[in-house]
Amino acid sequence: MTKYLTAYFSMAAFATATALIASAMAAQAPVAPQSLQTPELEAQRSTVYITKSDIAKAVAARDKRLTLSGLGAIRAGDDRVSVDILKRADADAEGPVTHDVVTEVYYILDGGGVMETGGVIPNAVPLAADGKPVNPASIGPTYSGPTIEGGVTRHVSAGDVVMIPPRTPHHFKSLDGSVTYLVVRSNPGYEKGR
Repeated sequence: MTKYLTAYFSMAAFATATALIASAMAAQAPVAPQSLQTPELEAQRSTVYITKSDIAKAVAARDKRLTLSGLGAIRAGDDRVSVDILKRADADAEGPVTHDVVTEVYYILDGGGVMETGGVIPNAVPLAADGKPVNPASIGPTYSGPTIEGGVTRHVSAGDVVMIPPRTPHHFKSLDGSVTYLVVRSNPGYEKGR
């Protein structure tokens, strides 16, 4: 029975992510930057609506490099599904990362660049501040390093969708100026016991 419930909630998380991406595609928000650490956004137990205006405000805040807690988060059983807007303006500013349990779906809103995914991050270290994981609600246990070995590169641009499974090293290897994207994250088990 547990296996079937897990499959149901995973399908519900996927359906939610797909709906949010479709909404963002219709919004076609302008460019936005990313902050480093954000406060945890409480996951809702009911429907969360993210409007075109919400996305535009998030993009404007990212342009000013303001810290946000994300656009929305819901509970899907024990899982957490969240949505945020991120911007990368310097491919060297953040190296490759891999998330132990979190699946990410990127919808590129503006700009583009070359993404590198797969392979391994040699000598990866935990992404932590003061010995604690950075943004555990959003990205879960995460590891980073300076390079990816054996990865695959692909150019992405506005309108593209990238789906990144857990334990998959990824980063923007180079940028066409900058890239702004909506990210949907599924963090399995994070809401258990909350």
